Amino acid sequence: MSLHHSPGQPGLNEVDNNTAEELLTAALSDQSISRLRWLCCVAFLALFGYYIAVSLRWPIVWDAQVMHYVRFLLTRGLQPYSDITDMNMPGTYLTEGWAMAVFGWGDLAWRIYEFFLLAVLTASCMIIGGRRRWFAGIFASAFFLAMHASEGPLFAVERDEVMLVLLIASVAVFFVAMRRNRAWLMLPFGLLNGLAISLKPTSLLLDVALLIMAYVIMRRRKQSAVDFLLFGLLGNLAIGTLLLNFLERHHAVAGFLFILRTVLPAYGHSSNAAGAPHLFRHFMPPALLPLLALALLAAALNRAPADWERFVLWIGVLAGAISYFLQGKGAPYHRYMFVLFLALWIGWELAEAMHSAAFAPRLVGVLGSLVLFLLVVPYYVVIVHRDAPKGRDPLQLALALDRDLTQLGGDKLQRQVECLDLVNGCLNALYRMRLVGNTGMTGDLLLFDPNGGPATDYYRNWLQTRQNADPANVVVLGDEWYQNGQPSFSKIDTWPEFASFLHTDYVPVVERHFEAGNTHAYRIYLRKGSAVLASEQANPLQ
Repeated sequence: MSLHHSPGQPGLNEVDNNTAEELLTAALSDQSISRLRWLCCVAFLALFGYYIAVSLRWPIVWDAQVMHYVRFLLTRGLQPYSDITDMNMPGTYLTEGWAMAVFGWGDLAWRIYEFFLLAVLTASCMIIGGRRRWFAGIFASAFFLAMHASEGPLFAVERDEVMLVLLIASVAVFFVAMRRNRAWLMLPFGLLNGLAISLKPTSLLLDVALLIMAYVIMRRRKQSAVDFLLFGLLGNLAIGTLLLNFLERHHAVAGFLFILRTVLPAYGHSSNAAGAPHLFRHFMPPALLPLLALALLAAALNRAPADWERFVLWIGVLAGAISYFLQGKGAPYHRYMFVLFLALWIGWELAEAMHSAAFAPRLVGVLGSLVLFLLVVPYYVVIVHRDAPKGRDPLQLALALDRDLTQLGGDKLQRQVECLDLVNGCLNALYRMRLVGNTGMTGDLLLFDPNGGPATDYYRNWLQTRQNADPANVVVLGDEWYQNGQPSFSKIDTWPEFASFLHTDYVPVVERHFEAGNTHAYRIYLRKGSAVLASEQANPLQ
């Protein structure tokens, strides 16, 4: 058979090219792109369901255990910043208290709370996208959820996650207020932003920037911006009044000011602060880079004017970046605001590209969606699946200590146990047993700082004074050493007076180590002459 063709008849290559063009054109039709968007929605719901299934049994660990324990101590009459040494902002205690009141105090309640937060985040992102670009919200939420899931239980329901949800919800309200020209909607905007600021002051950047943006928008519309600004500031003021009431009710104004003036600067300048190379290296999730490249290409092809909506997203990206670098630790959750707003802008440009009448932008928009759901999300799911068995590792220490303390007396140990660890599990054990500690010490971060300083001197004196007046019968010493970077019980030697006190008045009875890589060790010391020591000697811990 001859492969030659007569003049005027298409060759096989031409036929193949025409067929490919027809298939590609059909794939980029309005109907096909609409189907693709809905398939991506189904994939997102599957991802959400997968995260629920894989994380449903995650325990309360890390910072979340401290927040829960502080709220427990508040219900037992201890006062923040004086009886309790935790240095978090007062909004942390308020939001944590509300969450525990609504969802409960247990592990499952904590998981349901996070699922609720992620649902609010998704809905807010879709509202920001609006009727035309609602897919941008699905896109951003899918990336954030996949990335966040891969980080495991340690960072679940971090203050930064709660702050992010409050901020993105406030931006959603802002978009509705501007689109519908409703000044009163700036009141919930101010309330949500005020709560976010009460968790971490870096949220103030976005609050101020958007109030300025509201003024600019209304002036360009040749309308008065006074009502919009007043409602926004009124919301901020209402939260400020709420926080002041909380501090006064707990006689904590002076203690909070001491935290602001002395403790937070000492924490910020601790030896564990990350350098610039570390900060830049952990700033951008690598999986976001190909999506960013496609979004930049889509933006160039779209050639859309820089309207106020895009400006707001850019402001969010910039505020998130500044917040990350100001905190100076390089923790994954410190970049949450930056990552979500950037992912939302990427989704915005890709969604806009898929609405374009031109061939090239549509192709880029489709490619961006496919890269996210066929490459990026599976990449993170593999990490989640690989690390899923490690979900309960951080709880090993708390459960082991729970068993030891139960054998030593259980509920009879109220106000007799002193925890000297960071956030690894001693407070978790006390929380699970509903035990009030000997003092309200919630972490030894500054107790064993070799560099010392006013905050270290203050907390050492604070603890030693209380131990002299009412010594703990049980001291739990963890090996997690914040400033050193490497776990070691020798951290106690940086405070010679307390090391001598522990050596003279206490007897070490057990030391526990664990196989899990992220789980540290602890020692239990019992006070000489105490009934607890006598009981342990009669029935030794195994």
